[in-house]
Amino acid sequence: MRYAFVLTAFLSLCLPVAIAADPRYCEGKTTLNDKDFTLKESADNVHLPVLAKYFKSKGKNVSVTAVLESANRALSKGSPSVGNGSPVEAWAWNSGDDNTKDWVPQGITSSADAFGKGTWNDHNVWIVSWYRDKDSVRLSFVDRKTHKYRHVMLVYPTADDDFISIAIHAGGIMWYGNVLYVVDTKVGIRAFDLDNIWEIEIADGVGKTKDGKGYSADGYLYVLPQIRYYKWTAGDASPFRFSWVSLDRSDSPDTLMVGEFVRQGEKFPNTKTPVPIRYVKYDLDATTRRLHTDDKGIATASWAHCVNIVNVQGAFSYEKTFYISRSTGKAPKSGDLFTWEQGKTAKEHKGWFMAGNEDLSFNPVRKEYYTVTEYDSDRYILAYKV
Repeated sequence: MRYAFVLTAFLSLCLPVAIAADPRYCEGKTTLNDKDFTLKESADNVHLPVLAKYFKSKGKNVSVTAVLESANRALSKGSPSVGNGSPVEAWAWNSGDDNTKDWVPQGITSSADAFGKGTWNDHNVWIVSWYRDKDSVRLSFVDRKTHKYRHVMLVYPTADDDFISIAIHAGGIMWYGNVLYVVDTKVGIRAFDLDNIWEIEIADGVGKTKDGKGYSADGYLYVLPQIRYYKWTAGDASPFRFSWVSLDRSDSPDTLMVGEFVRQGEKFPNTKTPVPIRYVKYDLDATTRRLHTDDKGIATASWAHCVNIVNVQGAFSYEKTFYISRSTGKAPKSGDLFTWEQGKTAKEHKGWFMAGNEDLSFNPVRKEYYTVTEYDSDRYILAYKV
């Protein structure tokens, strides 16, 4: 992940004491008070229903299945420079996506996240997020049977007749029913409505076309709109880095876990306070597909913990065991896997991944976990057995 985390000059100069005293931080602690970690659910986007009605009237509100069946690109079996852990599958992107420097893959989820049975309308699916710096995010919908895929752009409705692209890092994604959750590093978690995938014109620009007769998204055929978001309530005064996200169906109820990417020795500006590395879980409502909230729309964590492993790109938990992906840089370096149980020392599997390992996602049906690699000319989807 290639982002810088910056506090404002005001906070840097005025809050070193407050930072050190903040109960959310990890100095001298491992277990944190989950009640200190809250998110505020936004109202649903008011423009989305109007746009959805328009696209439905035009016969252009399409399904995930339709996106898969219209796939226009294909993965190929790869021969990656594997680490010490041998993947059971390795799939390379087509040459254009493998070599581009404009787009960088980050997050991965699967239809096993969407539903516990592992498939979506009988399709076994991967979704991978890519970011284009300071510009936009696209998703690759991959059919694991055909290994064909298609890109879809994320958009934010700004009016009853318009939308814009979304400029975030998209370091982790998680599919839950008809909702796709995407982390927004400094803000929280965004939610996208998979019941509203819109077919548009293949043209330049994002949003309403210049002639006002249609919509476009930089040459992509489909867009996926944001429906709501979950915002970190403490704001910049007590920041949290939403670097990755995963689902745990072995918890009861299901939980969404988020965590932080922090570099070795990183400290808050103008202080000696280390930037904390925390994993936090929130309960999910399997009926509404939302985070569980109180009557004021506040989602309060059900678990929070400090985990002192730097450069973590993704993690998941299942039956109380955590699997953690750490990157170390470009080849010939390789990434590390950690397995950890609360109250015990993490076990390091050094050099487990090839270089560029990113987000992790677990498939309990197939007993597999997945990652993607980010560096151009060496990009893969990798599957490992637990």
